Amino acid sequence: MLDSSFFVSDVVHTREVELADGSTHTLHFKELPAGVFRRFALDNQNDNEDVRVDSMARIVAAGLVTPEGKPALTFEQAKRLKAEPMLRIFEAIQEVNAPDPKVTTSGDSGTS
Repeated sequence: MLDSSFFVSDVVHTREVELADGSTHTLHFKELPAGVFRRFALDNQNDNEDVRVDSMARIVAAGLVTPEGKPALTFEQAKRLKAEPMLRIFEAIQEVNAPDPKVTTSGDSGTS
């Protein structure tokens, strides 16, 4: 049996996301299963340009949640995000899903 650390948890992770204008926003993220990232990689190699263009919006819609863990925006809303906020949110999703192994996590600490 694999240890629970091999699986995504239900913990909602909080991150401060800073935009180029200097504003900081408290956002919430959930861990995503490997298949979501695999789909992202495959979408980016797809021959269909629309699929490639929408790949980041799909992962943002999957990973950005409310403090209660519910979806914070739809895929259609994610497609309408400006480029810079989309990138900052995507970076936070990557951080939540590939945390620094040197950081000890204890739930929603902002560093998990």
